[in-house]
Amino acid sequence: MALDLKARRWAASIALAAASIAATVPTLHAQEPVQGGSVEFLSSKIPSLNPLHSAYEVGLVTSQIFASLVRLDENNEIAPYLAESWEISADGLTYTFDLVENASFHDGTPITAEDVAFSFDTMKEYHRFGSQMYGPIERYEFPDEHTLVMHLSEPHGPLLLAATNPRQLPVLSKAVYGGAEDFMQQEAHSDPVGSGPFRLGEMMGEEYVSIVRNEDHFVEGLPYLDEIVYRNVQDKTAKRIGLRRNEFQLARADSVMRYSDIEEFAQLDHLELEEYRGVTGSAIVLEFNNRREPLDNKLVRQAIAYAINRETISNVLHGGYTKPSRSPFPASNVFFNEALTGYPHDIEKANTLLDEAGYPLRDDDMRFELNLIYIAPPFRPDFNQLPAEFIAASLKRVGIEVDLQPQQGFAGWAERSAAWDFDMSLNWPGDKTDPAIGVSRLYVCDNIKNQAYTNTSGYCNEELDALFAEAAAEPDIEKRRELYHKTQDILIEDMPMLWLFDTPTLFFAHTDLFFPAYGTAEAWDEMYWEEAQD
Repeated sequence: MALDLKARRWAASIALAAASIAATVPTLHAQEPVQGGSVEFLSSKIPSLNPLHSAYEVGLVTSQIFASLVRLDENNEIAPYLAESWEISADGLTYTFDLVENASFHDGTPITAEDVAFSFDTMKEYHRFGSQMYGPIERYEFPDEHTLVMHLSEPHGPLLLAATNPRQLPVLSKAVYGGAEDFMQQEAHSDPVGSGPFRLGEMMGEEYVSIVRNEDHFVEGLPYLDEIVYRNVQDKTAKRIGLRRNEFQLARADSVMRYSDIEEFAQLDHLELEEYRGVTGSAIVLEFNNRREPLDNKLVRQAIAYAINRETISNVLHGGYTKPSRSPFPASNVFFNEALTGYPHDIEKANTLLDEAGYPLRDDDMRFELNLIYIAPPFRPDFNQLPAEFIAASLKRVGIEVDLQPQQGFAGWAERSAAWDFDMSLNWPGDKTDPAIGVSRLYVCDNIKNQAYTNTSGYCNEELDALFAEAAAEPDIEKRRELYHKTQDILIEDMPMLWLFDTPTLFFAHTDLFFPAYGTAEAWDEMYWEEAQD
């Protein structure tokens, strides 16, 4: 019997010491969803259907083709999905997952506990955050086809939260994907056999990808839509005309236009601007190379923080569509410390700190010069060129000359970042749901690597490392929160980088389309039309 939609919506505490999950949550829908219909999503190029491909748009497709083990509900709590229930031992070392018995892959073969174990192992080996998410997994037991017992070498706080996202745990068929020597290089990615609510419909070169309703999905009644089409449009004018003409009913606003254009389109009668309300987030940061003088001096880094008015970036340059960062953790993160406000804009304080650091003004009213690397237009100028120019103007007011060095594309920026060849760098790291996955990687000493999105700043604090390690192993959510609050305090004091502005995810959705903006904002099986469409 299919897992009923209401039955699966039990609330689940993310406190991993909990013995079981069995509460109810409020009804999801204010009105009866319309079954059927299609949606056209304004997309960029989708180069692959490998669920581990790094392109954002690929994940938007594969998150529908593959199911996760559990999922986040409308209250951003962990809820049953492929696992209809689970238990975690008091010591946090043993997880027992009970799978729904009716679940099958798109080729009709049943989803078993061995497939789920294979999926965990594949992510652990091939996902770029695999060790952070699933590193302590040691072995499995299979009491029957629908029961998975997982044993860990040590308690691991991020595991269950990571398993809510098909980008981080797509449930894979061992029979289909287990035969290749290298998961990343195999023919199965061209015609994926998934486990999720939608199947692959068509992939027409670079023009579009369509997915269609999986009639045999293990959640009764889902998905609501019959089809989603991801239409690749590169021309800026075509995007704007298409949105105006209702050729697209869904688009990620901050991907397809500048912030200065959003207000104009938000006024259209058939479009509504939706802000992501989940538990993950990202921010643009001004990363300092802590190895180089004068940035090896904490007072200089703090002075730069005081010199840059983050409120102006968000509220003026971005029209209020970004939010001034208040912490090393995005404000949407479950471990964010609400008491933090970040450094205020204070030119006098900045000048005082620079004097104390031993960098007085020279005869030319300058103190020293720093370079700043960022990705050149056309890639997201609101996140790169615009703040870079503002930073340069701001720092000149306190005697710091900034040499702006735009890099051609992500590859150009990543090469400089990985080589530690910068004084300052505009970086866009995400928190990947749990700080043990996406935050600590930027600061811990053993992750100083010649690779973008690692600890390329060269910052190292053994006290902080110990706190991050303790928080990752701690099963109790409140104790983890306490530990992560301490890490935020240390980082704000040491200022290895300046957290400039949080980047909320914004979508344009048709006014008659219910868009699930909670969780990962990618549970599109729960997207539906509120009125039948012609």
